[in-house]
Amino acid sequence: MTTRAAGRTPAATALSVPSPRETPDAARVLVVAARPDETGLAAAQVYADRVGGDATHAGATGLDAAVREASKVVVLDPGAMRARMTRDRAFTATADPASRRHLLSQLAPYQDRVSWLSRPA
Repeated sequence: MTTRAAGRTPAATALSVPSPRETPDAARVLVVAARPDETGLAAAQVYADRVGGDATHAGATGLDAAVREASKVVVLDPGAMRARMTRDRAFTATADPASRRHLLSQLAPYQDRVSWLSRPA
């Protein structure tokens, strides 16, 4: 247990504030909405703003190149019930089964960097 001398408090400049760690991979997070349209892109953008990454959707041109450049890929794929019951805008865009299967086949070569989210953490 430590005690301070009466009447002495450390000056504000004496306290060290750690600076945020900058990692080269931090800017390389890609958020992909399984829904391949503008609604999916809007949902992906909400989540990308939270994690500090880029957003796209399953139907975007250049998706393969964007996935190759990303160090981490997060796919937003809520179910119909989750999309209706959540207030989180990132999980309101549902994909149809055909779009989901197509995206799954596109991302198969990169499965070590891909995680699928169906609900808010």
